[in-house]
Amino acid sequence: MFQRALLIGNSRWHWAEWNQAQWRFDHTEPDHQRLGSQSLVWSAVGAIPSQLIDAPSRPRLQLQHVPLTGCPPWLGVDRALGAWEAWRREQQLPEPSSSGLLLADAGTVVSLTLLDGHGHFQGGQLMPGLRLQLRSMGQGTTLLPGEVRLDQVPKDLFPAATDEAMRRGVIQSIVAAVQDAQRCSGASLWLCGGDACLLETELRHRGVICRSDSSLQLQAMVQLLDQFSPGPDH
Repeated sequence: MFQRALLIGNSRWHWAEWNQAQWRFDHTEPDHQRLGSQSLVWSAVGAIPSQLIDAPSRPRLQLQHVPLTGCPPWLGVDRALGAWEAWRREQQLPEPSSSGLLLADAGTVVSLTLLDGHGHFQGGQLMPGLRLQLRSMGQGTTLLPGEVRLDQVPKDLFPAATDEAMRRGVIQSIVAAVQDAQRCSGASLWLCGGDACLLETELRHRGVICRSDSSLQLQAMVQLLDQFSPGPDH
C-alpha cells in the first residue's frame, strides 16, 4: 500500500505520511523538493507540478474514487473527500445525526457542502475565505491597508482601528454565513481547513455545536489508498 498522500490546495500542500506506527498529517507551502522520487497518491484542486504529470508511480485520486453519492462531475475533489470523511466519522458517533451533515471547509475559499440524512450530496455554497477577503479589500480600495494578517483576532465586536475592523468584519461574515447555513439545514456541523480552529472558537462563543478536524481530506485519502497499486518506481 502507498505510504504517502498529497492534496494540492490553492495556497498550501497537505501531506499524509506513514511513519511505521501511525499516519502523520502536515500542511506546508508548495514544496516541489519534497516530492522527491518516492511513490505517492496525490489529488489536486490547485496548480499541478510537472513532476506529477504522467508519473505511473504517482497515481492521481480523482472525484470518481470518492464513494460520496450524488456528486456532480464538476464538484471539487477536496469537497467530496472532506464531506465523505466527515460523514464516515459522524456515523461512528454514539448518536449520529439523522438530519444530514454540513461541512464548512475554511480554506482559501470557504466551501459549505451539505449531505442529507443518508450521506447523499445535496449542494452547497462558496465564498471568499478570510485572507482572500482581506486581500480583496486592500487591493480594491485606496485607503484600506493592503497587508492585514489574521495573527490576532480582535476581541471587540466593533474595533476602532482600521486593520482590526477589517479582521473582525471578515470573521463575522464567515461565521454568520456558517451559522445561518447550519440553522437553516438543521444538519450536524463539521469544520475543516486552515482556519477551522478560528471558526470553531467563534461559533462556540455563539453557542453553535460543531466538530472540527483540519485533516479530514487527508484522512479520507488514507482510507482510499487501497484502490491504487504501487507503480514501477515504488
